[in-house]
Amino acid sequence: MPLQEFPPIAVIADAHVHDPAADFGFPGAVHTCGLSVRPLAEAARSTRVFNESLQAFRTALDDVASRGIRYVVLLGDYTDDGQVATTAAVAAILKDYGERHGMSFFAVPGNHDIFADAGRHRTKRFLAADGSSAVVTSHPVNTSGACLPPGIPHDLPVTVSPDMFCPGYPDGLLPVAEHGYFPQPSYLHWETPFGMQGASAERMFTAVSSSGSTQRPLMEASYLVEPVEGLWLLMIDANVFVPIDGSDEWVDSTSAGWNAMLVHKRHVIDWMTDVGARARRLDKRLIAFSHYPALDPLDGTRAAEVALLGPTATSGRIPADAVGGAFITAGIPLHFSGHLHVNDTARMRRGDGAFVNVAVPSLVGFPPAYKILTLHGDTAEIETVSLGDMPMDPAIGALYSAEVRRTGVRTGGMAEANRYGDFLSAHVGHLAWRRHLKREWPAPLGALLRAATLGDLARLAVRPVVPMEDAVAMLPVARDQTNACGEGAPETLSAIAFLGDWYRLRMGSDLGLASVSSQRLRFYDRLSALYLAQPWPEGSAQGGIAAMLSLFEAYRRGLPSKDFRIDLRTGEITALIPTPSD
Repeated sequence: MPLQEFPPIAVIADAHVHDPAADFGFPGAVHTCGLSVRPLAEAARSTRVFNESLQAFRTALDDVASRGIRYVVLLGDYTDDGQVATTAAVAAILKDYGERHGMSFFAVPGNHDIFADAGRHRTKRFLAADGSSAVVTSHPVNTSGACLPPGIPHDLPVTVSPDMFCPGYPDGLLPVAEHGYFPQPSYLHWETPFGMQGASAERMFTAVSSSGSTQRPLMEASYLVEPVEGLWLLMIDANVFVPIDGSDEWVDSTSAGWNAMLVHKRHVIDWMTDVGARARRLDKRLIAFSHYPALDPLDGTRAAEVALLGPTATSGRIPADAVGGAFITAGIPLHFSGHLHVNDTARMRRGDGAFVNVAVPSLVGFPPAYKILTLHGDTAEIETVSLGDMPMDPAIGALYSAEVRRTGVRTGGMAEANRYGDFLSAHVGHLAWRRHLKREWPAPLGALLRAATLGDLARLAVRPVVPMEDAVAMLPVARDQTNACGEGAPETLSAIAFLGDWYRLRMGSDLGLASVSSQRLRFYDRLSALYLAQPWPEGSAQGGIAAMLSLFEAYRRGLPSKDFRIDLRTGEITALIPTPSD
C-alpha cells in the first residue's frame, strides 16, 4: 500500500432525525408555532430522544463544515422511523450542506430507515400547546377510533397522514438516491454485489424464509464507491429481512444484524471477499461501513453480562466470532458501525490477520458524538467529537414544561437540563432504574440496588456471605430511591446512582468515564478492591455486586475509544494523547 493520505471522513451514526417543523398532518401544530413535538414522557421511556435530533444533526454537520471536511458517512438510522416526511427532511438537509459546503454523503440504511419490500405503517404522538397529546398515523383507519390497529391509543384524537408511512426497498432509498445508493458522475468507481448497474431491477436477490419454503425478491442496497483515487468505501446494507411463511409479512431486522448476514445474505459475504482481494491487488485502501456491529461493542463482556442479567435485547444483538472471522478472511481491517448507540472499540486477531470494529455513538443517546477518520498510509486515526455543549431548544422546552404541568411526568432531570450533554446524561440515568432495572435485572439484585446506599455496599463487602434474597432485610433502613440524584458524598448516594454510572460507562466507554466525577470514581475503586479481591458464592448478594463491578471495570478499561490510532497491518491500537494546545 503506497504511503498516501486521504481526505478526512466524518462518520455519523444513528442521527434518527425527526424534524419538528416537518408537516406530518398534525392539526395541533397550528397552536405550537408549527412544531410537531413528541412527548418528553416517550423519550424518557425510550433508548433515544426525539425532538433534539434535528438540531444535533445540524450541529454535527456545522462542526464538520467548520473543519473543512467534505466527505461524510451516515451509518444508518439517519431518519426517525423512515417516515416519508422525515426522509424528505433528511434529503433536504443533505442537499443544503452539499450545496453550501461541498459535502458528499455516503449512506447505508438502518433498521429504522426502510422496511422490506412494501414498507409499513408508523404511528406517533405529538404534544399540543396545553401539554396534552394527539396521534398521527399512516394506518388507513377511521379517525373516530373504530378499528384502530394495536398500539394506537383509543382515548386520543387521531389524524391519518400518508406522510407518516415508512416505505420499503427501493422506494425508501429514492429521496436520498444520490448519496451513494446509486452511481454518480463524480465517483471514480461504483459497484454492487451484482455488478456496475445501478438500476434497482439489476440489484435484486432472493430472500428465503427460515424453512426455505417461501422466497421473495428484494433489492440489495450495498455498494462500493471510490470517491477519491485509491480509497474504497465498502458500504454494506446489513439489514436482513426474512419472509414469514404463510403471510406477506417479514421478520424485522432489528435484532438480526451480522449474525443473520452470514445465513441470509451470503452473496454479500462472498462479494466482500472478492472486493478485499481486488483492493489488495490494486493497492486500494479499503474501509467498511454498515449499520450493525461486526464485533462485540461492549468490551467483550457478552458472556459476563448474560451470566449476570440473563439474555437481554442487547446481548441478543452481539455478533458471533464468525462475523469478525469473515472480515479477516476478506482482508478488511476496519469497520465502522452504529445501531447499539455505544461508543467503543473492539478488535479480533486470528492468525496473522487483525480486524477492528469502531462503534460510533448516536446523536440522540448518551454520549452524543460523531467520529472523524483520517488515513495516513497504513494508519487510521480516529477523533471523537462530542455534541454535549449544544444548548437545548427553548421552544421545545416550553412544550415539555406544559406537558410536565399537565401530566406530572417524572424524567429524572431531563426537563431541567440546559445543555444537551446534561439532558442525555439525565436520560440514561433515568432509563437505568425506570426501564433497564425493571426489565433486565434480577429482581433480588434490583431490590438491593434500590434499597442500599453506596456506603451499605461497602459495608456488605466485609460482612459474612449473605444470600441475595436476604440482603435488603439486613440493611439498616429501607432507602428506596434515597438520594438517587447523585448529589452529595458517595457513601450517602443510593446505589441507583452507581447503576446510572454503570450504564454511562457501558454506553460511552472513554466518553462515559469523563462524565463521572473523580470523587465517585475513587469510591468505585474502593468498592472494586473490596469485592473483586476474592471469589463469592453463587447466589450471594456479594457475588451479584462483584459481577456488576467486574463489568464496570471492563467498560472502564477497554481499548481506547475516544481519540486513538490503529495500525491497519497489525491491529495495534494506541490512544492519542492531547497536546497542551488541545
